[in-house]
Amino acid sequence: MDNKHDFVQVKIDGHKPTNEVRVQKAMQFRIDQNKTVVIYNRINNYILDTFLKAVFTHDDA
Repeated sequence: MDNKHDFVQVKIDGHKPTNEVRVQKAMQFRIDQNKTVVIYNRINNYILDTFLKAVFTHDDA
């Protein structure tokens, strides 16, 4: 059985700002041979912090 990744697009209706900031790729991490994570410049700090802790913290207990 193949593991296939699901991509889900989420759109939230709401007011668009008049001075919209362009979203650009800030970093790209290759986790293993089949997993790559792309982080964009508008990521929330708490999401980035949680991601970095989950990927780079090793529990050696």
